[in-house]
Formats: sequence, structure tokens, C-alpha cells
Amino acid sequence: MMLKLSDTRNFFILMCLFSFFCYDANSSRAAAPINNQPRFLVNKRCNITFDPQINQFTLRTPITVNTQSSRARCIVRIDTSNTQKQFRLVPLALKGVVKKAPAGVAITSFLLGDKPTPYQMTYGSATNFDLTNKILPTNYTTPGKSVLGINLVLTTTGGELQLTELKFALQ
Repeated sequence: MMLKLSDTRNFFILMCLFSFFCYDANSSRAAAPINNQPRFLVNKRCNITFDPQINQFTLRTPITVNTQSSRARCIVRIDTSNTQKQFRLVPLALKGVVKKAPAGVAITSFLLGDKPTPYQMTYGSATNFDLTNKILPTNYTTPGKSVLGINLVLTTTGGELQLTELKFALQ
């Protein structure tokens, strides 16, 4: 059986694609793996964008709880196992407004496998809030602990609360 040159070339191209590690023919070094960015998993209610240039993720649209929708969750998971760097989550902004009380905010930032750092606040009157300094940064990731996360829960019983700003840095 005789193989054509095009069959051999296609075989090596497929092997390169399946292994995710390719040799760069234009240089003397191996190319980096294709997927070396942290992977995000975010629930539907939380409209988050990630800017890889500055390693920050930001809430794009406010989250509101009121009498029609008395509870909202924002869950963000960041898997850094495919990177060679260490990361931690650092809060840059967690702000909003309680338009009508009662309403509450509970947030936990964590490195999976470490003790979480929860914070909870219940508001009895209308007010603007800034909880940025109440949230501690997480520890750095390690080879055995590579998943960072945020669990945010907004609640009300007859009131109205709007989360206007949520921003974290991945340092």
C-alpha cells in the first residue's frame, strides 16, 4: 500500500490539532498550548465580561431584586488549571442601592479547597452601599487548588435592591 504525500501531511496536521501542542515551523521553539487562559463559568442571571488585557471581570448589566423577583444569584467560577501562573481574586467594586427595605446582600469569594471568606449585610432602610472593602482577597492558586469563585446572593422580602457594580481583578 502506497501513501500519498497529502495523506501523510493531513495525518500530521490532525495529530497536531489533537495534541494541542504544535511545533512552530517558523521558529526554533515549541509553540505554547492553544488554551492557556483561565476558563470562566457564569450562571445566566449574571452578565459578566472578562478583559484579558487587564485581567478583570465586570458586571455588564445591573441585577435587581424586588417583589416580582425576590432572590438573585450570581455565581462565577474560574478554572486556572490550564495556566502556568498563580492567581487570586481581588475585589475592586461591589456597589449598589437599596431603593426600598428590607433587602440583603451575601457574598463569598473563595479558592476551592480553602476556607471561604463570606460577608453578609441586611439593610433596614433605603441607602447606597459599597461593600468593596468588606470582601477579602483570596489566597493564590496552587497546582492542587486551581479553582476560584464568587457566590453572590441578593434577597428582599417586599423591598427592592439593585447591584450596580461588581468588579474583581484576577491577579
